Amino acid sequence: MKRSELATMAPGPAGIDPAALTREQLLGWRCALCGTLLAGDRPLGTVTVSQGPTLTTYPLWACDPNCATEHAWRAAIGHAAGCEACRTGECATGQRLLDAYSAAFRQEHAGGAG
Repeated sequence: MKRSELATMAPGPAGIDPAALTREQLLGWRCALCGTLLAGDRPLGTVTVSQGPTLTTYPLWACDPNCATEHAWRAAIGHAAGCEACRTGECATGQRLLDAYSAAFRQEHAGGAG
């Protein structure tokens, strides 16, 4: 299916644009949120895509545990590893990334993941 032939019906769960999903994401091989190969997964909902007169509904899957938490943690650690100011506790960017991770972690463990 060519990208130009795809016409989407409506935004998917979490505001996902169905036209932006790859074939692997539509088929459940990769996370619909971050695109990584799925090892553990959780359902997100469905999207309906039209191709000519045909409508196809695809179930979407995301990383489990929550990929938002994992990506926030990797961003914070990746930044801190090369940032001299983070070592002294004076880096606003590092603090912002750590705050984003903390918020994602709290949301995931409060049952708000997804």
